[in-house]
Amino acid sequence: MVDERASGRSPAGSADRPCVTDGHRHGGTSRVGRAPGVGWRRPFHQQRRWGKLLFVSNSGGSGAQDEFVTAQRALQPFLADDEARFGLDDLARYSGIDQEQLSQFWRALGFPNPRPGEQLFTSSDVEMLSTLVGLIAEGAIEPGAAKQMARVIGSSLDRIASAQIDAWLRGAQLAEDSEQAAARSAEMAALLPRVLELVWRRRLVAEARRRLTRAGGEGPEATLCVGFADLVGFTAQTQQLDATTLADVVGRFESIAYDVVGHLGGRVVKTIGDEVMFVNDDVAAACRTALELARRYREDEALSDVRVGLALGPVLERDGDVFGHTVNLASRVVTVAYPGSVIVSPEIHDFVQDDERFTFTSLRSHYLKDIGRVPLWRMRLAGDVDEGPYQSARIDRSARRKLLQRRWEERNRGFQDSGTDVAAALLADTGDLPGRLPAVLTGTASAEVMQGLVEDPTSDELDALAAAILASDIDPELQLDLLTEIEAASTLRQLELEADHKAEIADREAEQELRRIEHETARTLEGIEADHRRRVAEAISRATEQSRLVDERAIRRIDQAADEAERKAAQATRDARANARRSARQRAQRRGRS
Repeated sequence: MVDERASGRSPAGSADRPCVTDGHRHGGTSRVGRAPGVGWRRPFHQQRRWGKLLFVSNSGGSGAQDEFVTAQRALQPFLADDEARFGLDDLARYSGIDQEQLSQFWRALGFPNPRPGEQLFTSSDVEMLSTLVGLIAEGAIEPGAAKQMARVIGSSLDRIASAQIDAWLRGAQLAEDSEQAAARSAEMAALLPRVLELVWRRRLVAEARRRLTRAGGEGPEATLCVGFADLVGFTAQTQQLDATTLADVVGRFESIAYDVVGHLGGRVVKTIGDEVMFVNDDVAAACRTALELARRYREDEALSDVRVGLALGPVLERDGDVFGHTVNLASRVVTVAYPGSVIVSPEIHDFVQDDERFTFTSLRSHYLKDIGRVPLWRMRLAGDVDEGPYQSARIDRSARRKLLQRRWEERNRGFQDSGTDVAAALLADTGDLPGRLPAVLTGTASAEVMQGLVEDPTSDELDALAAAILASDIDPELQLDLLTEIEAASTLRQLELEADHKAEIADREAEQELRRIEHETARTLEGIEADHRRRVAEAISRATEQSRLVDERAIRRIDQAADEAERKAAQATRDARANARRSARQRAQRRGRS
């Protein structure tokens, strides 16, 4: 029997069978034949979902109708495609493949599950699904790998299609000649598949080379630098921008990320709203990428600053994404960073600490959610005095401290002699504080004391310093900046205290658990010892009993031997006496005869 599907012939009753391209497998035809009269395309007015558009375009209009007509003309090249006129049962019948298998791959591509009787598939869909699932059925492709590839292809092309339509619509809205815009859309629609193929081939070569460069590593995991760049204040910004401006901001944000990361040899894994995730094989290049991202976003007036977190370690690469502890660590590290700063994990610091291009400042250990306490470092380029808001804030704070100290020195006498309630309250509040704060308030503190006060303050010191600033007559704007810095420092200290408290609780819980384990271990050992003592006692008892039995058997044997010896001795005595009597009789008889 000849397999009609394999030979390319149409089975009986398949007049509506979808069309086919030239064979591409084993030099033959594909699994689906071509039906007479069924072509690839159909006129635009025949489409079910868009048939009403011509009525709108012919009837004229303004405002929303004009925008709709513009969109219709721009998108017409994409809509005039193969007609969806086949249901799932038709697809299964034409291909000879189970409906459930076809549905699974259709869903893996990101499309909704077809309802019974719904004509959802085009001729292209029928050919694609039939060929793919047929290859799987023949064992040419592993089913799990095929479904995973379908999911990746579907999600990737969904983003490409959405971006393409957005670009087409923006171009059509800006064009003065709608007919010319529609013509350009048609040209670009025909060109894009070729562009996609070329880019795909280029990316395939680049990824193959990258994997070969890393070949020989241990296990499925690769050691990569993983970075997160988080746009500060994006949520609040989105509430203040209209949709068009917001789209421009998002586009600008992604454009800088892809430009910087790609230029330094890395790869953007994904963008998640206001955050971009990137990886790089080269640690130094990843560090430069992080610093360059901070600089570029800082210099862009349309965007706010970013904070960047960077970690190094093993990751699992799968379907273009990365997973593992290193990814989690990088995502937690970025939450510690200030706007405009780059914070790195200890592995990054240890790897490039001898690189003269970078300098590091220890931030001590920070408690990271679900990870624990981790020592972190702030990284910047060597000799870079412009580190953005973070470095600028430190410079400003230093200048403000000096200005504030001069102001306090100038008004020191008047402040001490004024006798006002404010001065008395300030001095009273600071009477029980460390000696450095009263010195600051009275204007006698050294620069070292001022530095220590701002870099490592207590909560009471911050409150008293804020009160002193409020009582001063410095410039209101400078006063506001100082109070803002103090509030930020207070909040940071509170967060660190909370993290320390949580760490202490975790330590106590761990200690309690350790004590419980030790107690259970001791009880187990006691039980083992008791069982051992019992077994030893039983062994001794058995040995004693066996010894007693042996002794009794020995005594019996000795008694038996003694009795036997005594019996034998008595018998020997009797025998000797009998022999003596016989000898005497014999001698007497001999004397009588003589």
